[in-house]
Amino acid sequence: MGAIRLEWDGKSAEVPRLRLPLQTVETVNSPRADRGTLFESSGDDGGDGWRNRLIWGDNLHVLASLADELAGQVDLVYIDPPFDSRQDYKVRIAVGDGGAAADQDLAKLSSVIEEKAYRDTWGKGVDSYLQMLYQRLVLIRELLSDRGSLFLHLAPNVSHLARVLLDEIFGADNFRAEIIWQRVTAHSDTKDFGTIHDSILCFSKSEKHIWHAQFRPYDESYIKSHYGLVDEKGRRYQLGDLSSPNPRPNLTYTWLGHEPPAYGWRYSMETMQRLHDEERIWYPASKEARPRLKRYLTDMPGLPLGDVWDDLYPVNSQAQERLGYDTQKPEALLERIIKSSSDEGSIVLDCFAGSGTTPAVAEKLKRRWVAVDIGRFAVHTTRKRLLDIPGCAPFTVANLGRYERQVWQQATTGDAVRAYLDFVVQLYGAVPVEGFSHVHGTVGSRAVHVGAVDAPVSMEEITDAVDDARAAGYVAVDVLGWEFDMGLHELVQDTARDRGVDLRLRRIPREVMDPRVVASGEAVFHELAYVKVDTAVRGRGVEVRLVDFVLPNPELVPASVRDKITGWADYVDYWAVDFTFGADGDTDTFRNQWQSYRTRANRQLDLSAHHEYDEPGLHTVLVKVVDIFGNDTTTAVPVDVPVGARR
Repeated sequence: MGAIRLEWDGKSAEVPRLRLPLQTVETVNSPRADRGTLFESSGDDGGDGWRNRLIWGDNLHVLASLADELAGQVDLVYIDPPFDSRQDYKVRIAVGDGGAAADQDLAKLSSVIEEKAYRDTWGKGVDSYLQMLYQRLVLIRELLSDRGSLFLHLAPNVSHLARVLLDEIFGADNFRAEIIWQRVTAHSDTKDFGTIHDSILCFSKSEKHIWHAQFRPYDESYIKSHYGLVDEKGRRYQLGDLSSPNPRPNLTYTWLGHEPPAYGWRYSMETMQRLHDEERIWYPASKEARPRLKRYLTDMPGLPLGDVWDDLYPVNSQAQERLGYDTQKPEALLERIIKSSSDEGSIVLDCFAGSGTTPAVAEKLKRRWVAVDIGRFAVHTTRKRLLDIPGCAPFTVANLGRYERQVWQQATTGDAVRAYLDFVVQLYGAVPVEGFSHVHGTVGSRAVHVGAVDAPVSMEEITDAVDDARAAGYVAVDVLGWEFDMGLHELVQDTARDRGVDLRLRRIPREVMDPRVVASGEAVFHELAYVKVDTAVRGRGVEVRLVDFVLPNPELVPASVRDKITGWADYVDYWAVDFTFGADGDTDTFRNQWQSYRTRANRQLDLSAHHEYDEPGLHTVLVKVVDIFGNDTTTAVPVDVPVGARR
């Protein structure tokens, strides 16, 4: 019988394999659950050079980029992709330190590409959805070790199609289970059978997969029917046979006056003595009857777990682990999966990380992990969640950055730089212009400059654009960039003001790399936020204080919440400090040496950070602030520790 394959319009067996270098943009060393404490830079990597990784980017490109390093090494993949369920998924976040503002649930205004992905808008419906899954499943299988397994979490409306897809990619012989997770007991809608479960399809790479049996607690009816006896200490037990099922002449002996059974005892004399000493033998009143073995309820692991899970509940509004994601999965679900199909030290991967449940549970269970998500807010939420785990191992935050943009530019506009500039100018709603060195378009009375795809916009570049525009008679300039040099905001604004120019710095959204967003005209170029910090040097110590944060687009916050904001700090969700930025010559990576952030349980934010330098000299302090929407802004300040200063 030939293999069964699933077909759909536009099916292509070709899988993009752009192996782009991952750029480390942040390192977190020796994190602690003590919020606002200094990280000791231990360089701990477990001795094998491994660092857990949190990656922001399109998982299709990220999976291909991980192949050189991780092909055949991942023991477990759990993914919970959008279900194509047409639901409008939302993320809710709180604002401020507490009180009325914090009590407001604020629907996150995510980036357009994240919103589209998370709302399941896959272009041509189920055909595009299946193609999306197919490409990623092929790459996932290549990353799995021979002992590896995949758990694919889906809704019932697509699980039947995904099962055939997995049969095709993994082979029907490697199907292990379709787990039915009963999320809720019932729905009030009686128009049809209520959908109260999700499906989790489990396939292995080979028959050699890791497997550790899992158990669930006995229910009350089972306990009462099977463990109805209670000893004087209140321990429930049942009685088992001490007779050997087969003839055992060497175990035929008299035990405390009780004659042996016909085939002898089940255990040796030494074992019987141990069981006796442990009060695990029940003795009848008559020597004519036989003793029996006490099996205590507390000694039993529980009922072996089947493929229907109705004992794990979704994350409700009062759950301590709740982070505000409608689709957030409970940690108990991931704990069961990870324990069953991986070992300590195994690599666990989730390329639809969402709120970060998989890496958080993997971290707690001493697994290594890689987590990927296309949403910046998801990456930020996951980072905070990991930082709140006591003893969390070091991890890095990475993306594909300029390499991904270079590929996009080549595919979209080719080698012609002018075509790229015009494309971005038009997406911005401006009109392309020629004849200038640094002015590429105009919108109303403002000149527009577009930064390159492969380098951050620099102070020099902005100054040239301002001078070029001023010479042409413009008194207002918008500079558009994918990235900006860290910490230039305040300095460049002073320069523009000195020249009489109104300057706006706007970020080119990653969404413009998605043709669907380009076609919809929904890409938003957000203005960079403004951060101000003060520093005070005492001896070799420096105190860094966050004193102002200006969100340039407060109109994005619903009025009901905006009216309750008590101050600028309410817009700050997280801030971190690198006290020695660039000391090793690397000015691309932020080394997180201190941080303070808000959690659902603790809304307070520390606004000052302290650090002691080992040596005097000039240092650069880089401060990163992440706002309530997950967008980050940096500012750099010099700190001069005088020679002779003491601790």
